[in-house]
Amino acid sequence: MTPLETHLRSVNVEKIAVVAAHSARFSELCAQENALFERAKANKPETPILGIELGLFTKLHVESIASLEAYTDQIHAMQSSFEHELGKEQAQIFRLPALNDLIMITHVWLYIQGCLGMDYSLANDHAEQTSLVVTKFNPQDVDELRVTFTKSYYLGVRYFEANKPPATGWKRWFEKWFN
Repeated sequence: MTPLETHLRSVNVEKIAVVAAHSARFSELCAQENALFERAKANKPETPILGIELGLFTKLHVESIASLEAYTDQIHAMQSSFEHELGKEQAQIFRLPALNDLIMITHVWLYIQGCLGMDYSLANDHAEQTSLVVTKFNPQDVDELRVTFTKSYYLGVRYFEANKPPATGWKRWFEKWFN
């Protein structure tokens, strides 16, 4: 297990259903990106590990979306060819690995955002953006898919809340007063 995967598992990333269901692909993804992760850690030793992982998965997300959007026409032509030659039912057997990777990357990325206690509206916007791209290739409801993605964010928030240091002094008084 690579250091990247080890750390992600230490923050309970396997609670994400997609990661649990596709554990082998998650391990492969971590192995592919571990060298960049290690380089980032060496270049920014003062940055918390989750911050480095946020940057890494932001990069992966941007690249995945750009790749799929750049080849949308070719992917649709390939899917049509499969449906024409094999029939709609048999054509569904073929999967688009880049799309599956985007889905996994987005779930992990949103989970990390939750672990860092980042703003929900930003995570929701990212979930919607990814949902719009995914639905170009799979006939799904955009809002249902967005909700699925934001569940990973909320799993991360639970981790954040469980590991947040307790408030002291005035801050605790204000939290009690306003909550």
